[in-house]
Order: sequence, then structure tokens, then C-alpha cells
Amino acid sequence: MFTKLLLTIALNAFALYLVQFFIGNNFLITANFAIFAYVCVGIVMGILNFIIKPILSLLSLPFVFLTFGLFLSVINMFILYLNEYLFSQIFAPDIFGITFIIKGGWITYLIASTMLSFLNSILHFIIRK
Repeated sequence: MFTKLLLTIALNAFALYLVQFFIGNNFLITANFAIFAYVCVGIVMGILNFIIKPILSLLSLPFVFLTFGLFLSVINMFILYLNEYLFSQIFAPDIFGITFIIKGGWITYLIASTMLSFLNSILHFIIRK
């Protein structure tokens, strides 16, 4: 159980690193100690995916059916936005020294959330084998 949690956090952190690598300056996670920043953002992302995403998926079930699952992208975008909001407003940058910024509007959120979903699926598939 604990190893699965640590593995999920590590995979989230690695997927966030890859998204930042591919998107560039529009998706930015910085800190004095970069691995710490990715792990912290990965932890919060995992918590949000574990607690809030199932609730939102259940509440928006009619929209998910009507759009043949495409509405899940909107939920993923919201989870990503909520993660960025938590790190920019609640966990102030001066507390942890972590900056998490997504520039470029909703299209950047859509690209980043799609990439995160895709990369997490691939990484979890590779680890299971």
C-alpha cells in the first residue's frame, strides 16, 4: 500500500517534469530544489485526483455520457487549475519556495492535462509490466 502510494507520487512528479519539458515556459514549476517541487506538486495532484476527481466525475456523469467521455478533459483541466491555485494562493511561494505557473489560458490547461493523463497512463502501464 505504502509502496504504491510512493510509486504514484514518483510517477506524478516524473509526468509533471515531462510536461514541463515538452510545453516549455507556459508550464513552469520552479524551486530552489527542483525534485522537491515536483514531488510536492505530485503529492497534491495525487490527493486531488484521489479525493476531488471521483466526486466531480460522479456529479458530471450525465455530461460525461453525453460527450462520450470528453468531459473528463474538463475535469482534468479543473484539477490542474486547482493544483496551480493551491500552490499560488494557499501554499504561498514563500512558505515552500515552490512556484507553479501555467500561462496561456485554457488551451495550455487542455494540452497539459491531456499530456498528464496520457503520460500517467503510459508510466503506470510500464510499471505494472
